Amino acid sequence: MPTFLNEERSTEEILRDARYHHAALLADPTTQHLAAAVKQRVEALRKAAGLADAADSLRQEKQALRNLAEFVHDDAQRACELEVFAAVRKDRAQPAYRDLYPDGFSGLIARQGADQEREVVKMCDALTTHHPELAKKYKKDLLKLAAEATAAEAALDQAETDASHAFVAEVRSRSELIEQLRRNEGALITLFPSDKGRIRLYYRSRRRPKKDSPARG
Repeated sequence: MPTFLNEERSTEEILRDARYHHAALLADPTTQHLAAAVKQRVEALRKAAGLADAADSLRQEKQALRNLAEFVHDDAQRACELEVFAAVRKDRAQPAYRDLYPDGFSGLIARQGADQEREVVKMCDALTTHHPELAKKYKKDLLKLAAEATAAEAALDQAETDASHAFVAEVRSRSELIEQLRRNEGALITLFPSDKGRIRLYYRSRRRPKKDSPARG
């Protein structure tokens, strides 16, 4: 009897099986009535796969935007930190440095999203207190870039959630199509109870062709 793929296999492979099965059913007047349900499941899977692909593409775009936003913000932070470091004469123990970066500069850079933005707000307040001239130069841009990085992080989180849901829906559609193929097998057994060979004809064979035997000398 036919061997079915499971929902863990690729959508493309499952659709190949289903299209073959659908064509075979339509070619035989005795089995044409079984084709409509297969076509419905095939179309549902194609739609689900398209939505999943679109959601994953959007996720990748949001990831690129998030990465760029983080880089631009961190790069501006490095420029500011260099000037602060010079202003305290390379003494990170001074309050004029420590108040800006209580967890060190790397601690600020390691944060992300809203968590990092909160620390940047505190850092900019300390920058205004200890280095007012540097605050005039950097504060506005740092706050803006931190907010943009937070927004980009939130957009990526949403895109990842949407992509995950779309993938689950695609896998569910795979399962439903495979289940329809199994149900049709039962229907075919009812139609041709003693003809297993004929039933096999309605399903695509995935057996690998045998390798050619080596030529004898």
